[in-house]
Formats: sequence, structure tokens, C-alpha cells
Amino acid sequence: MTNADISFLDGGPAVPPGIAHLGETLVRAARTGSVEGIRFIRSDGTETGKTYQQLLDDAACMLAGIREAGVLPGETIILQVGDDPELLAAFWACVLGGFVPMPVNAGATAEQRAAAPELLQRVWNGYGKPRVITGTGQEVAPAVTADPRWDAVWLGDTRRLLSHAPDRAWHQAKSDDPAMYLLTSGSTGVPKAVVLSHRNVLSRTAATAQMNRLGSQTRTFNWMPLDHVGGLVMFHARDVYLGCYQVHGRFEWVIEDPLRWIAAIDRHRADTTWAPNFAFGLINDQAEQLKQQSWDLSCLGYIMNGGEAVRSGVVRRFLELLAPFGLPHDAMYPGWGMSETSAGVADCEFSAVEAGDERYVPVGRPQPGTSIRVVDERNELVPVGVTGRLQVTGATVTAGYYRNAEQNRQSFTADGWFKSGDLAYVQNGILTVTGRADDVIQFDGVTYHGHEIEARVEELDFVVPSYTVACLMTGEDGETEELAVFFHPRDAVEVSEAERMVRGRIADTLGVDVTYVVPVTKEDIPKTGIGKLRRAQLRERFESSRGAGRADAFALPS
Repeated sequence: MTNADISFLDGGPAVPPGIAHLGETLVRAARTGSVEGIRFIRSDGTETGKTYQQLLDDAACMLAGIREAGVLPGETIILQVGDDPELLAAFWACVLGGFVPMPVNAGATAEQRAAAPELLQRVWNGYGKPRVITGTGQEVAPAVTADPRWDAVWLGDTRRLLSHAPDRAWHQAKSDDPAMYLLTSGSTGVPKAVVLSHRNVLSRTAATAQMNRLGSQTRTFNWMPLDHVGGLVMFHARDVYLGCYQVHGRFEWVIEDPLRWIAAIDRHRADTTWAPNFAFGLINDQAEQLKQQSWDLSCLGYIMNGGEAVRSGVVRRFLELLAPFGLPHDAMYPGWGMSETSAGVADCEFSAVEAGDERYVPVGRPQPGTSIRVVDERNELVPVGVTGRLQVTGATVTAGYYRNAEQNRQSFTADGWFKSGDLAYVQNGILTVTGRADDVIQFDGVTYHGHEIEARVEELDFVVPSYTVACLMTGEDGETEELAVFFHPRDAVEVSEAERMVRGRIADTLGVDVTYVVPVTKEDIPKTGIGKLRRAQLRERFESSRGAGRADAFALPS
């Protein structure tokens, strides 16, 4: 059997980054990078800017404060900072000092801000009560501040650290030293912390720069939180490496009015941006408002669509709606990656694959430094075209999770491949990811993923996009599984009629019967920091309420 017959794709050798460690990227950018540097759009829409030299100066001041407290290279420092310029200064202070930053979400939405103190408490306790830097005015849980260890490990807030005279004695990290610990978003307990080394981040950065023809003249726009791998590694760290102009908008500022994203791209002449698929649906939902705009999007050549399942219908509609503004027809790049791969490590032009399987969208070949394979439950390669478990290895892939030996044993094969948790297949040398292995829904021998059912529901005009969840529930007998669909209807529709039409839509298009059709508020749908659905958390809440005889607590009144 040849490589053409099995589900294995090799991206080739890693691209040499030409730089020794991550900290050197900022030092170089301060010397030779774009004079425009970095632009930040606050929650109220006002803007502020930093040159790369100013960011380096701020990091040097914070580094002095950290060292004054006696912190040693290799120590973990939790960062919970809501102000983006200050968060990045603290991040680079850690990198340049040889400390390992662990960014913790400080909250973009009101709900997230309310949960931030409890999240910090879980992370701090879960990882051995390490050093902490908080943002100015950041609330800390009383149980944390009352802990006898707190005063010894709290390094102060960002404003106090910025008041120090700069320390420019940069730590010379080794390529396999940890550069950062990134928290995953799938847990309500202590989040797993992905260890990313300098080699991981730089290998991924150099590969995407080469494959996607990015350079110092690139202009980027990101609105995902800077504690997330997409915002911090895939965009900010990459753009510091490039020394290019980068703009970061606040997540809540865009969610409040999604067209601000596109308007900012036009205003800043960005050629590169990204978002999970749901965000493109939010733009599509503004079709009438789009008619009033006068943008020029001819500058936008690379839109990375990743982080969750890509829906071909959503992508096509987005390209169709924005074509009158000059958006190139080949600008969309569906891709795949995760925190454990240092962000996206595969993507391809949507235009080149749009004639493919409507159910799933191909995401291309792995970039240099990354190899992927698709295997069965025995870790044996499956033939091409057969769906199996997606595994990955290479210079971009984490060595494991911080302080979590059991998770590491579960997450890697005996021969060192990382188990992604996704299902996928390889066809014609191209990877297609079908969905998460824990999101499979089977009826009468046919396998679906929750996102496929959700897509059908959101084709109904009265359903608000990005607030639909389809998942299996344990039946009341404790053995059978039943399908539940949660959705948020627009105000103009009668709830009972909406329920009937959702049930009918799923039956007509997929031939599937739904046990529970539950109209909910937006607040009922739990999401991650970048707006992805937390299906498992919603399922647990619904099953608990049903078990307590309160299943109707979710439902809107008819």
C-alpha cells in the first residue's frame, strides 16, 4: 500500500524561523518593524496605538518590577488583564524575562467579567498558587486575597509594574523552553494548560508566513481575545515576527455590531483577518444593512475561517454579500488547528474546493513542520476516503499539558502522535475535518454531527444565528439517547409555531425526529471566550433541570 492509498499527509520539514527565541521577535520588530505598529480598538470604539518600540519599552518596565519581586526564570506567572495593551506588555515582559505567562480570560462580555474572579481562583488553586499579575482595577475573589500565600505571589497590577525603570537584560531562552501556557476552554473545572515552546510558536509562524505569503507589508485585523491562541499566537505573535501593522478590536465591540468588523477592515486597509464560522453568519444576518455601506474590500485577500466547523452555505453567502464591495472571490481560507498545534496548521482556498462534499468543507494540506494521519480505534491508518480519528505530530505540536501527567498519557499515542479529538478523512491529498468525536449523533445507522443539524435549523429566517445547539441527551430511562435542539427565535415569531417549524425542518432535511425542541434566550446558550458553543455544558444543565422536574426552566413562554 502506497502513501497515496493511506490517510497520511506530511507537510515537509519545518521552515527555519531565522530567530533564536520568541523574545527576539519583539526586539527585532522594535528596530525594523512597521512604524504604524499596533492599533487597539477599545470597547467604546475609541482607538489607541503603540509602536513596537513602545511595546518593548512597556515590557522592559514590567520586567523590572517582576525581577524586583525575586521571580526566577521558568516560574509561571498568571496574567488576568482586561486592557489589551497592558496584557501584551505583561506577556512580553514574561517572555523576555524567561518567565512563563499563563493568560487567563479577564472577560469581554458582562457574563464573562462576572465569572472572571472565580476563573482566576480555579486556575490559581489548580496550578499550585503561582505568581499573578492582574489588570488595574481587576476584581479578585475574596477567597484568593484572604489566602496567606496571596500577598507573596501577587506581583501587583499592571499600572504599578509599568512605573518601574526599564530592565533591558533579556533572557536568552532555549528553543524547547516553554514560551507560554494556554488554557483550554472546554472545562468548567480547572482548565487544561497547553505548553507551547518557543520552537512550537516560531515553527508555526514561519510556516504560515511562507505558505500564505505574509510579510512586513501585511496588514491584519483580529477581534478575538488575546488570551486565546487565535488572537495571541496565530495573529499577534505572528505579526510581531513579521513586524507588520496589526489591529486588535475588542470582542464585545464587534459582537455588539458585527458590521464594525468589516468597516474596520476597510478603514485600516487590512488584508488579513480571521474568525470562527459563526462570525460570518452574523455578517450574513445583516444583509439589509449591508446595502447601506460603501466599503472597499479589494484589500482583503486572506480570511482564515477556523476554530469550529466550517459551513459551506455560510461561506458562500458571505462571499456573495461582500462581492459588491470588491471582496476577492478567493479570499476565504477554511482551516484547521487548535491550541495544541500552536493555532492553525492547515488551510486552503475555499474557491478551490467549493465543488466538494456539501456536508463538510476541506481544510487543505498541513503546513511545513506538521504531519497528520487518520486512524481507526487501533491507531492503524485508514484508507483514503474513510473517516477516522485525526492525529498530528511535528514541530508545531505541544509536548503536553502543564502539570497533567494523566491527561498527557491519554492524549498521545505510544509513538508520540497527539490525539486531536476530531474526526476527519483524507481524499486526493486534502484533509477534511467532519467534527468532534464527542459530537457524533447517530440515527438509524446514519452519523451526523451537531453542527450539521444546527446549520439546517439556522436556515430558517426566524432563528437567530450562532445560538443553536443540537446534542444528544440521556433518556429519562437512563439508557436511551434522545435528540434535543435549542434555538433562539426572533421576537416577531410565535414560540409554539417556531418549535413546530424547527421540528419539521429537521425531519424534512435529515429524516430525524427530535425529542426536545427548546426555544431559549441568548443568555441560556453557554459560549467560550471566542464565541464557540459549549454543547456539553448546556447538555449537563438541561439534564440536571429535567431530573429536578424543571426542564421548562429553559424554555421561552409560548
